[in-house]
Amino acid sequence: METGGEIKWGAAQNIVQNPAGLKVLLSGSLRASIVAIVMITAAWVVSQTLYNWTDSFVSNAVTAFVGPRLKMEFALTEELIGASTNSNSDFDYHSLCTDEEEMSGAVTEWNDLPAFLIKYRRPTQHSRWLTRAKFLTPIIMVSILLAVRPRHFPFSHMSGSIPFTLIELWIGNAAEVCQAGFSTEFPPFPLPDLLDTAFWERADHKFPGWTPTGIPFDNETSQRPHLQRPTWLPEQKMKGFGRWYNESDESDSVNEDLFAGVNYDPRNDPLKISNMNQDLLESLAKTLENHKVAIRHVVLLSLESTRKDVFPFKKDSHLHKQIMKTHTSNENRAKANFELSKLTRNAELLTGESSGLGEGDMDFSSARPGSWRNLRKDMGGINIVGASTGSTSSLKSIIGSHCGVQPLPVDFTVEVGRQIYQPCLPNILNLFNHNKHPQAQEHQSKAKGSVSENVKSMSWKSVYLQSITDQYDHQDRLNQNMGLDEVIVKNTLSNPSSKHYPPSEKESNYFGYPETQLKPYLKDLFRQAEEKNQRLFLSHLTGSTHHPWNTPEAFGETVDYLRQSHWGGEHPLNRYLNTIKYADGWIGEIMDLLEEMDVAEETLVVMVGDHGWAFQEDSHARGTFENGHISNLRVPLLFHHPALPRIQLELNATSLSIVPTILDLLTQTESLNEEDAEIASSLTHQYEGQSLIRPFVRERNGRQQWNVGVLNAGGAVLSVSSAAVPYRLVLPVCKNGVYRFTDNLLDPHEQDPLEENNIEELVNSVARKYGVATTDDPATWVVDAEKVGKWWGVEMRRRWRYGGAALQNDRKPAEMAGLGKVKKEHWWNT
Repeated sequence: METGGEIKWGAAQNIVQNPAGLKVLLSGSLRASIVAIVMITAAWVVSQTLYNWTDSFVSNAVTAFVGPRLKMEFALTEELIGASTNSNSDFDYHSLCTDEEEMSGAVTEWNDLPAFLIKYRRPTQHSRWLTRAKFLTPIIMVSILLAVRPRHFPFSHMSGSIPFTLIELWIGNAAEVCQAGFSTEFPPFPLPDLLDTAFWERADHKFPGWTPTGIPFDNETSQRPHLQRPTWLPEQKMKGFGRWYNESDESDSVNEDLFAGVNYDPRNDPLKISNMNQDLLESLAKTLENHKVAIRHVVLLSLESTRKDVFPFKKDSHLHKQIMKTHTSNENRAKANFELSKLTRNAELLTGESSGLGEGDMDFSSARPGSWRNLRKDMGGINIVGASTGSTSSLKSIIGSHCGVQPLPVDFTVEVGRQIYQPCLPNILNLFNHNKHPQAQEHQSKAKGSVSENVKSMSWKSVYLQSITDQYDHQDRLNQNMGLDEVIVKNTLSNPSSKHYPPSEKESNYFGYPETQLKPYLKDLFRQAEEKNQRLFLSHLTGSTHHPWNTPEAFGETVDYLRQSHWGGEHPLNRYLNTIKYADGWIGEIMDLLEEMDVAEETLVVMVGDHGWAFQEDSHARGTFENGHISNLRVPLLFHHPALPRIQLELNATSLSIVPTILDLLTQTESLNEEDAEIASSLTHQYEGQSLIRPFVRERNGRQQWNVGVLNAGGAVLSVSSAAVPYRLVLPVCKNGVYRFTDNLLDPHEQDPLEENNIEELVNSVARKYGVATTDDPATWVVDAEKVGKWWGVEMRRRWRYGGAALQNDRKPAEMAGLGKVKKEHWWNT
């Protein structure tokens, strides 16, 4: 009802077994209660009639298939029992024949029978078979239809009914790759012509080369069993760098032999396209040539459920047009536009994109010169228009943005129990710390716009902050695996021993507090960094924009961007937009705090949406669950620094580019010492994502820059797109579903997708619409995209060394412990 998706009964237990899940479930309780009341009322009205019909139906069935003698015996037995227990009965049961032979003779004289037995007189042979036919015909027809009905989607799902659909709780998916213990033979890359030796790339300086068969140019062997540990990596094992130490995954002893020696190697990655041989973007190169850009701190803001089209919100966008349709007068539209002009004004300033709705009541005359609110229009950083998330599941998305890795295409965050196959950014900063001298650094003044040698020698501290719980889906374990030094979460805010206890605001949704409760902790971190001569990496996930989109009390009255319905209550999109306004204000507070702490000019701020959210104005299916609509995947991506030039890039990049871009920026701005710069410049070549401060390579020698996204909950549906073409394929992999093709150039909001129930029919539909003229035609692309998507799914299982089931329904209870639910502190928690 809330999402428009099909019911998955196997997922129900994960909802009802944890408090936050129950609150999610109860968020739709009003509609469910209304439906339940209507059903109960209707059942009460028709129950007696249905009972009578059922009794008549059963009686007629007995009449049709049971002989008159047996029927009379049943009737006589019932009458005798009733008469024997009723002293007032005037029925003389002693007068009836009890001997079987006498009864046999008696039935020949039908007129002599008691009245209650007259109706069981022997019918004619014709009438008996006519009555039987009325019952046998539908049974035979249903049996035939069951035998010949199509077994493929969607007919099998359409014809299923409770309780038979509940059988899926115990029946696993037939696809081999979706099951535990699948084949040990991993499939080859499905487009082998693109891996021809003519396209191989030789190693050059820090570039390791590209030899996708695994054969290096200077080695005649066909296997590379172990990666060579680079000279900058110490012999002492550093957390996060396990692939260079050839560590096995201790969490999966069952599949240890299957994944022995498996490590990610960019030389063998068929999808890897590097742009590190490209020069810096021209405007950036000129800026760095003429000015020094200081980066002491890095702040990474993960914006919960934030779509690109609300960062910033724009006039005449699809969403804007849908909002205007709800208003019936020009006066109301003008009022709505005025309010919308104030919706994301901070996002406008930071991205350099105008809403086109005017400036509302913005007045920044009081802001100091050089403030982020008063920057020159040609300064502010790199804004990516067209970026996509790696997953519509928040934690899987965070793994991609913090570690530069692809998500594991299985339900929920199974990654927390695996070895992350690349070092996360905190792991890299910890390696920087390992190479520094332990003695405390003396405080030295530094000139604005440069990074002194003192700053370069400072140690890094990595801190994660969110005002909501980290107990959902093992996020606490994920934070540990990423190498974070400190975590500030809901439990911190509500802990009586915390410095800023108690929180000054109430919990605003079922996951935690408003983001503003983190402000004093942020100030403390920057003060301590200054006192202890530290550099900070701060990661912050917002929470208010999460369903059900409750604004904190301090926000005040919400704004009616959409016209209120008389019967339906507040529109979900309207609630969402109010939380977007709150989040935009919070981003402004963070930027103001950086200026207040005098670190704005030396802080790189990266902002990225973890995923979007589809509403009924976008798609018939709402939310992110197995919903491949573009509004769920298109997210903002911004690298803000007041000394960087304003650069607008329109390209289909992903959050995989965040880590290599940060490392590249730290290196190119000379914000690292020589030893750390050597490490960072080497590592940028190891990641799958391209650096966004260099020209983006969309295609090389026929190889496209493929982007594969995992749809919530993770194991059933993929989104496959490419930076080389505007096409996108939504691909079901571990369940029956709809194959979906869209052309984001002709249909950027995906209002007219092509959908079919299998890939062959979809290819034919695309060919009919677009034609088949060249090897680059959409129909051929769909064929290749499906092959790449399915290969990618198996490849990710190999990289993550995962041999378990993809779907939650196919896993054992022990394997699902804690996944997709909030961990309880005590047994009595509900």
